[in-house]
Amino acid sequence: MNREKILDNHHSQNLKKVLLIGIDGVRPDALEAARTPHLDKLIAQSAYSYCAQTDENTLSGPGWSNILTGVWSKKHGVTDNFFIGENYDKYPSIFTRLEQLRPELYTVSAVSWRPINNYIIPVADEKYTYYDSDGDLKVMKDAIRVLSTEDPDVMFIHFLDVDLVGHNYGFHPTVLRYLKEIEDVDKQIGSVLRALSLRKNYSNEDWLIFCTTDHGGRIEGHGKNVPEDRTIFYILNGKSVIPGKLDPPPNQVDVVPTILKHLEIPIDPAWGLDGRVRGL
Repeated sequence: MNREKILDNHHSQNLKKVLLIGIDGVRPDALEAARTPHLDKLIAQSAYSYCAQTDENTLSGPGWSNILTGVWSKKHGVTDNFFIGENYDKYPSIFTRLEQLRPELYTVSAVSWRPINNYIIPVADEKYTYYDSDGDLKVMKDAIRVLSTEDPDVMFIHFLDVDLVGHNYGFHPTVLRYLKEIEDVDKQIGSVLRALSLRKNYSNEDWLIFCTTDHGGRIEGHGKNVPEDRTIFYILNGKSVIPGKLDPPPNQVDVVPTILKHLEIPIDPAWGLDGRVRGL
């Protein structure tokens, strides 16, 4: 696909855009306890929930698959981090769907957990994949550069470090190292949101900003079918969003239908999506 052609065509045409921010392994009560001025500012103008839900498989593979495909593990087939039995041919990620339905849209995925781009998002116009100690920093820098110099339509950025700290010290609001990592990623997200707001055409663009996580956790870790692991946060910000607490709480599978609605792409019942539009 010719990037120059895309950029030329897009500047005046597609003004509905999406930034999906994934922060791995964030317990909602820890997010509330941490000092996160950038996310707090976002939440103040957002549809949000601190009680959103995963399904019973509370590992990263199924969690990000739920979020990116719009169906639960019973359909996409991923129940662990090995991706054996995945069914992405039948239930592909939103990036694959967009490539099929709206190939002119410019899509970007920058992640610091390699399996997301290896398995869940095989197709995007630009992909950046990191799995090292500076992964989150590199994702932030890529996001800032792309938002500052290019014209993305749908962009997914994923930060891993909160999850790594959780595994080392515990996923809990009383764990100071865990809170500090949430505060660090808040600063990185603040830098990305600033780059977004400084875009030349920003005042004419209609950005939907989503922020969520793949699972919660406990001091011992995560991966069980228990409320601490299944309960997550869901933040949705944009011009077409109805701000306020979402009740009943949304689910991970609601992300894809909500993004498709924002992009004005009709949902085909044959896709078998499990989620519904929440927050618009």
